Amino acid sequence: MGGDRWGFNQWASSYDEDIIEASRSGDWMFGDYNRILDKVVEYCQLESNKYTTVLDIGIGTGNLAVRFVTRGMQVVGIDPSEEMRKICHTKYPDIAVMDGDFLKIPRSLQKFDVIISAYTLHHLTAVEKARAIPIMKGHLQPGGRIVIADLMFQNAIEESRIKRDLREAGRDDILENLADEYPGNCEELELVFKKAGFSVTGERLTESVWIIRACL
Repeated sequence: MGGDRWGFNQWASSYDEDIIEASRSGDWMFGDYNRILDKVVEYCQLESNKYTTVLDIGIGTGNLAVRFVTRGMQVVGIDPSEEMRKICHTKYPDIAVMDGDFLKIPRSLQKFDVIISAYTLHHLTAVEKARAIPIMKGHLQPGGRIVIADLMFQNAIEESRIKRDLREAGRDDILENLADEYPGNCEELELVFKKAGFSVTGERLTESVWIIRACL
């Protein structure tokens, strides 16, 4: 995830406004945005666990992280975009924000009860996703969990079907965006998580977004 390949430094200043508009308009990827972020909180099951610390990977402008701050959690966020980090710090100065991503979690950081992420994992290739899982595990407390909501397909067959349906519907705009992304394959990710010692659950939230919870 090196550099700013996806232009987040340039997008940062209008990101929140754009996401709100996309959510309201039923955007293929960002539709139901706030409900999806709320679902990440729900999957963490904070009420039934004695969790106090959270790492948000790809914190962006802090829209997911703040949901944990308001619940009294200690939140640290990492993001490779300097401009996104600046906006997050301006909005939520109590959140510790630093440079990093799935493959470069700062070694100085403690282990966390929960690792969360939304709309970020799809910037990693399948090989990078497999590398990221043990890296995250190394920063997770025993009994902790990882909760990720992101652009995913159930499997390769579904990916082919959805892309065919988009093509037939004339949604070349979505297909062009997908050509530069790496949507997760839920069944493959589940196998990698299980191989790393996690139990895994999840569900489809919208046509394009799934949520996965991996527990140690």
